[in-house]
Amino acid sequence: MYKKLLLSFVVCITSFIVILASVLFYNYKSSSISLLKEANVNVLSKISYSSVYMDNMAKKFSESLSLNNYIIAFANSNDLDIILTGNALRTLDSLRIPNAYIYSSYIYNSKINTVISSPPSTFFDASEFPDQEILKLIQDAQAKNAPMLDPIPRKLNNHNVYTYILFDFSDKTGKLTNAIVLNVDADWLRLTISSLDQEKASNGRSSDILIFDEKGLIVSHPSAAMFMQPVAGQSYAREIAASDAPSGTFFDEIDGKKYVISYVSSSILKWKFVSLTPYSAVFSSVQWNGWMTLVLCLSVLILGLIVAIFASKKLYRPFAVLQDKTTMLENQKRDSAAVLKNEFLRQMLAASATLPLEKVKAKEKELHLDISFTNKLFMFMLRIDSYQAFVSKYSESDRALLKYSIENMTKEITSSRCKCEVIIHDDDQLTVLAELGHQELDQERIYETFRAIVTDIQSNIKQYVNLSASGTLGYIIESYEQIKLIYEETFNLSKYRLIHGHQSLITPEILKQVDESPYFFPASKEKQLLDALRLGSGDTAKEIYRDIMSTIALTTYDNIIRSTLYLAFSIYNSFQRQQDDTSARINSVTLEFLNHISAFETLEQIEYAFCEMIDEINHLKDGNKDKKKNEIVQSAKELIEERYADLNLSLISCAEQLSISSIYLGKLFKSTTGKSVAEYITMIRMEKIRSYLETTNLPINDILEKCGLEKSNYFYTTFKKYFGVSLTEYRLNMVKRSE
Repeated sequence: MYKKLLLSFVVCITSFIVILASVLFYNYKSSSISLLKEANVNVLSKISYSSVYMDNMAKKFSESLSLNNYIIAFANSNDLDIILTGNALRTLDSLRIPNAYIYSSYIYNSKINTVISSPPSTFFDASEFPDQEILKLIQDAQAKNAPMLDPIPRKLNNHNVYTYILFDFSDKTGKLTNAIVLNVDADWLRLTISSLDQEKASNGRSSDILIFDEKGLIVSHPSAAMFMQPVAGQSYAREIAASDAPSGTFFDEIDGKKYVISYVSSSILKWKFVSLTPYSAVFSSVQWNGWMTLVLCLSVLILGLIVAIFASKKLYRPFAVLQDKTTMLENQKRDSAAVLKNEFLRQMLAASATLPLEKVKAKEKELHLDISFTNKLFMFMLRIDSYQAFVSKYSESDRALLKYSIENMTKEITSSRCKCEVIIHDDDQLTVLAELGHQELDQERIYETFRAIVTDIQSNIKQYVNLSASGTLGYIIESYEQIKLIYEETFNLSKYRLIHGHQSLITPEILKQVDESPYFFPASKEKQLLDALRLGSGDTAKEIYRDIMSTIALTTYDNIIRSTLYLAFSIYNSFQRQQDDTSARINSVTLEFLNHISAFETLEQIEYAFCEMIDEINHLKDGNKDKKKNEIVQSAKELIEERYADLNLSLISCAEQLSISSIYLGKLFKSTTGKSVAEYITMIRMEKIRSYLETTNLPINDILEKCGLEKSNYFYTTFKKYFGVSLTEYRLNMVKRSE
């Protein structure tokens, strides 16, 4: 029996480890590939958006020239009039100079065969015009009846440009009367790509980003020398050109090396945006983890053999011992029932359609669920408002207790009307599945019922735990396969808390008020805001921002976030071109705003942070804030040293006491002292503990109470990290020194 048992253990453990190692390695590799795909497509989409934005600006500028009276007068003149030509030149200069992305522009009059150019600000006879290539392009385009205002990549005076041509065939014979030519600086788009690629490289995903057109010519590349180089012969370029998908990712070899190739297609520009990421640079860590997993599996296998031998030799143990162990495992299972139930329901929200109905029914019985997934269900969601402040204010155990309280209140109030289950998520949300039963109910009546339920829940949360929560009424679930889809739609609907604010109740009705038509960002307002910032007019910049947001607030949530990101990025890009220390610090402020935008929950919070960013930019530009900064930091230090015994002492409480923003105080304190507020509080408390230990015989609990700390694993870990030894060793050393 000993031999059979040993053999069985070895076979089972070996099989299990081999399968587990394979599954873990495959899942890890798949998740790494998925993350890389998502990151690459995200960056390429941003670049595509910037390219379309550049194209729109160029087209609008060309069209504006065609409507200018001075330009029209010159373009349609039959004689070379110096006054008309001078007016047109001055107008062309005044319109071109403010637009940094424009390299040069021409007006061609075919009647008098004359071209005016800016720069240089002068006119030429067509035969003497330096840019003869453009005249040939105009003639070829006229002969082929080519479309107008399509970007033409070319080199001009050893500079890379995109050329736009606007024709006028107003002549009765249909011949070309005049043409407006705009040369857009290709470096504008290249620098934009470089800035986005640097952000990606900072996350450990370095890659080569390029753009090529329908002809297979590179129209943008981090290296300016690669401009208009052909890539049509590359296998990856052929595959991308042949694909009709808007985006995708695949593997290919380039010069004998394996690459992860992601692409995004632009239907407007007909350009392909491509990211080439070396396979080894991304997946070397995956391979390393694969070997580590193999080593771990071998270790577990050896340990399993030892355990098998030990277990087989102990078969003579009384069955009472086995019974005790069985009872203990059953108790553990019963104690973890709530956790298992919540985890199963979360899995249903994440991937309900992949679970067979038989397994779902079995889990209903096993976990004693109050609802049945074979009946109609209704989903609604609660989200804790000001969640960042909630996390900062309460410890992890306190947050768990508060969420448990909210769950109990939600369960109790909802259960008075219908059966339900409440799912707690790791972040700020709780999802409720309420059973509607088999009876047919009017949809309006259902929403009226749950509107009253959620309002009651919000009131109780406010009254008993002093927290604010926003509610979202989702949709009716006809079958359990729809749960994942309904959850995603309800979660997306809950994002409109951004518009309706905290303690709001969001229903699908609000989507009727959202303008889902295409939205074009007001470029003129953007320029006004940037000009106001450069001039140090903070109040003017804020008013322009509010004017922009008043129109954006009527559009979709995604458009609001995208527009806010774009506006902040424009500020960053505007100051990125300057090379002084103040501009670098302003760029740091802007990037910090971009990093925190996902934490904003309402438009008011975004506006407050944006205005705070504007104020800080102005302060940095003025350079007169050092004295005030030092006073604030010194006040914060004095406040910490005075109130270190307060358990609730934190960055937020200090900021409230000083009547300033917690984000601003934290950043200011860190830049001045080199430590965060939390690190400084810990340092003061540790020094106080040292003083009590060396000068008194008080018990450790009393010392911790006097120093604003609780006895916990966190305290012992912090103590050892700070003093280099454990609390016990520290006291023993004190005794030795005193002896």
